[in-house]
Amino acid sequence: MNLMEMRKKLAALKDQMRSLVELAQGEKRAMTAEEDTKFTDLEREAEAMAGKIKVEERAQQFAMAGVGVKLTADDENHEPEFRDLGEFIHTVRYNFSDPRLSDYREMAMKTKTAGGVFVPTKFSSTLFEITPQEALVRPRAIVIPADEDAPDADVTFPALDQSAGSNIYGGVEVNWIGEGDEKPETNVKLKDLNLNPKEVAGHIVVTDKLLRNAPAVNVIVNRLFRGAIAGAEDDAFLYGDGVARPLGAINSGAAIVIPRATANQVKYADIVNMISKAKLGGRLVWSASQSILPQLLTMKDDSGTLIFQPNIADQLTGTLLGYPIKFQENAPILGTAGDLVLADLGYYVIKDGSGIYISASEHPLFKQNKTIIKAFWNVDGKPWVSAPFTLKNGYTVSPFIKLGVPTP
Repeated sequence: MNLMEMRKKLAALKDQMRSLVELAQGEKRAMTAEEDTKFTDLEREAEAMAGKIKVEERAQQFAMAGVGVKLTADDENHEPEFRDLGEFIHTVRYNFSDPRLSDYREMAMKTKTAGGVFVPTKFSSTLFEITPQEALVRPRAIVIPADEDAPDADVTFPALDQSAGSNIYGGVEVNWIGEGDEKPETNVKLKDLNLNPKEVAGHIVVTDKLLRNAPAVNVIVNRLFRGAIAGAEDDAFLYGDGVARPLGAINSGAAIVIPRATANQVKYADIVNMISKAKLGGRLVWSASQSILPQLLTMKDDSGTLIFQPNIADQLTGTLLGYPIKFQENAPILGTAGDLVLADLGYYVIKDGSGIYISASEHPLFKQNKTIIKAFWNVDGKPWVSAPFTLKNGYTVSPFIKLGVPTP
């Protein structure tokens, strides 16, 4: 019995055990003596099978770590699918002719991607399962998934037009209508927002000895690339200039810049002014440079109360005047425009394209016994509003507020 068959056997045993429990629960009774005996027998058999699986998994790990030793499709222990990302990368590097890679190579060729192999969705999806604690923008933005047939095709998304003469609702007028009166026409002003996924790539260098240890590669690569993806995307979605990369929220025409009161400082008045220009009613969040921490931690309001009291036990998170704050590694240094940002990222649109793709090459570092692992994917992003909102009373607000430099 090979490893795959063992796992199927264990799953079947667990299903039988679950069925016995569900039957008794469904009839609102305890298990009979016969059922209890059968459950105990199944439990013992499952424990024995789990032990065999662990032994076989360790044996295969040693085999994969051995120089020149590969599992082939003719091997009885060869599995029809990859167990994890580490085994997938190991196979790309050491056994590129493995038939299990054929479908993923074809997917890469279909999207005209050269030099890479499409990462199985069950592995790549975990790299993008980024929590609000790991990333600022993606978990809070509108995300349009890649189309299966044309993942990298442009998509046109309707955006509200806040140009001159329009109101906060993009031109929609609301009227009270008397009984029998004619309904007035309304005119919603929309602009076309075009999103075109652009390629972005990251790479790491690992020793060949480490790469042969697939389980270790799985842990390391998942952790490093998840962090890299979160950091690179946050940087582009907030600060990107829109040239061969996404247009960042605070670099768009929708952002409002609040001049700071004093150069190289963040003061209480600056924070109050930022909130006063933010579009309320959504999910505002602060993005801050760690370099402003000394001033935030000692900042007081007019009554002498500290305005920022973070939860140090939880990675220095907390709220600033009621809104959550996240310190960004890529945020500008204290005194630079954008060192403090207040944004409602529900007004930001992300379009995912094809990928992730993985390639592994030893050629540049062949003499050093090292391999370069490259991961690349396609994505674009833009604010879905084109300008600040003008409220009915004429006051201007925006979902994207940036602290700037002092007014000359």
